Amino acid sequence: MKTKNKLSLFGILSFLLIFTFLVTALSAPSFARAEDSSDQNVTVETDAEEDEEVIRQASPLLSDKKIILKPGKKHTLSVEDAEGLKITWNSSDPDVATVSKKGRVTAVSEGKATVSAHILVPKSETKFREVTLKCKVTVEAVKEVRIAAVGDVLFHDRVIASGKKSDGSYNYDNIFSATSDYFHTFDVTIANQETPFTDDPSKYKGYPSFGTPTALGDSMIKAGINVVTCATNHSWDQGSNGIKVTVDYWNAHKDDAIMLGMHKTEHTFQTIHYKRVNGVKIAFINFTTFLNSSSGIKTHYVNILKSSTYNEYGGFYGSLTEEKLFEKIKKAASKADFVIVLPHWGVEYTHVPTKAQQKLAQKMADAGADAIIGCHPHVVMPLKIIDAADGRRVPCYYSLGNFVSNMSQAERNLEGIAELTLTKWNGETTIKNAEFKPLINHISGGETRYCVYLLSDYTDELAAVHSSNYLYGKGTITIKKLNDLFNSIGNEKWK
Repeated sequence: MKTKNKLSLFGILSFLLIFTFLVTALSAPSFARAEDSSDQNVTVETDAEEDEEVIRQASPLLSDKKIILKPGKKHTLSVEDAEGLKITWNSSDPDVATVSKKGRVTAVSEGKATVSAHILVPKSETKFREVTLKCKVTVEAVKEVRIAAVGDVLFHDRVIASGKKSDGSYNYDNIFSATSDYFHTFDVTIANQETPFTDDPSKYKGYPSFGTPTALGDSMIKAGINVVTCATNHSWDQGSNGIKVTVDYWNAHKDDAIMLGMHKTEHTFQTIHYKRVNGVKIAFINFTTFLNSSSGIKTHYVNILKSSTYNEYGGFYGSLTEEKLFEKIKKAASKADFVIVLPHWGVEYTHVPTKAQQKLAQKMADAGADAIIGCHPHVVMPLKIIDAADGRRVPCYYSLGNFVSNMSQAERNLEGIAELTLTKWNGETTIKNAEFKPLINHISGGETRYCVYLLSDYTDELAAVHSSNYLYGKGTITIKKLNDLFNSIGNEKWK
């Protein structure tokens, strides 16, 4: 009986010891330790709570999710919270962008690529998970557009006659022979066609009611002019037929040039003209402040600014009110990268812009005009830089003067060419440079010939035979006098 009791007690104690060992073993974390982990492929597990804690401590982040670079430029990507981790870099398109072992991205050529960082993040001492972080890379070259504009192409009787050939045809290539190559270096070249076309040779005439041969258009296109402004005080000189012939001519050559300012229909009167050049969308708006004659004109034929006060901008007639003009500029600014407004305005034969011009220029700049290029006074007015309400700096060429004419006075043969260089990158278009350079309308003696030169290309020998020196005395036109006059009008520098 005693022996039996002792065995029972021993059995109970043994059971308790085994139970305690099992409970302790089951509640402790399990370990699988390798004697040499470098020689053995061992996966070590941790419990869920500890695993989550490790993941929270290693959450790498890429410094950039999207970058835009110019070809040839470099940018270094970095991974945060990845110290000591193994990172492998690669590019989806090395022809667009490459990436080094240290995350340095080099832009190669225009296009899009994705640069990825592959990171091994430890879950425990020997178990890892791969994290891939991506950066979208856009390589975009700087887009550049060069724009030139010249003044009034004004066809007096002798200018018309200068192009007549022995077979009765007309050709005016000679006028542009010294500037054509230069014009072709620009992406956009603007000229003001002061006088309307006529297809009736009996109506070819100069001042005061001009009628110009369409052969002028052929020579303008050949010279590289691809934007033509036609809203001038002479737009109605040939009545509705002049409007029709001018519009029809330029419509027939719409692949060569854009014509502005004249319309046959109300629909086109409402149209804003755009031209996309080298990826830059440019809007053009042209208007005149008055007409010499308006009898019988329909208001949509010509863009005429209707002013409340004659002395302010020009005339009472016209359907383009100031409010509509500013709305048009705002609309153009919302759709285009760059807006050029081309007014026909100002007082003839004076180098000083009126207060009305200055006031209107400020309002147009505030409405969204990026450049203002004016014509009409037949002499040059200064380039001024206007500060728009939104902080933009707007070059305003108050008058380019003439381009070609039979006006003999020296100051009316001194002319200007406006030059703008635009750049666009990453969606932003800016003016890189704005210049104003002098031209000279050369009129030779004897058989009257016309040819326009850059003043920098003009010679003393040509100046000596300019017709003004025969009409008004030797020395009326010299290169020095022309340069001095141009420099005296108060041009501001683009900075």
